[in-house]
Amino acid sequence: MMAGFVATFVVSMILVLRLAAGIMPWYDPIEIMNLAMQDAFETPDSRELAWGIHFAVGTLIWGFLYGLLTPYLPGRTHLRRGLAFGLISWLVVMVTVFPLAGSGLFGLGFGAIAPLSMLLAHVVFGLVIGAVYGRTRGVV
Repeated sequence: MMAGFVATFVVSMILVLRLAAGIMPWYDPIEIMNLAMQDAFETPDSRELAWGIHFAVGTLIWGFLYGLLTPYLPGRTHLRRGLAFGLISWLVVMVTVFPLAGSGLFGLGFGAIAPLSMLLAHVVFGLVIGAVYGRTRGVV
């Protein structure tokens, strides 16, 4: 779960820096999480709650699942396994969170930039979770 937290933190900082720089300000995955949670669970409109859920999912769910699934993921190194895991987690998000937010499968309601930027974010997430997990195990 520590690797999941670090990976979530890294991806979150990239998102924050991108938004602060004014790059694609109209595309905010945290707002998408906010909308999806409102739709699915009738939560209040809260970016803070969305950030909390983002970190909880990245740390607790994805972190736990990586530790559980890593022996079964393709690749001989944790970097490669992390990359595979990032791609799998991207696919899961594309067919669950985006449709819940009302933007359709793969978030195509936001245009092609949504699935592509999320793919990049999940690749980074996967590489970081793999690297951190591998380091804590003594092997990268």
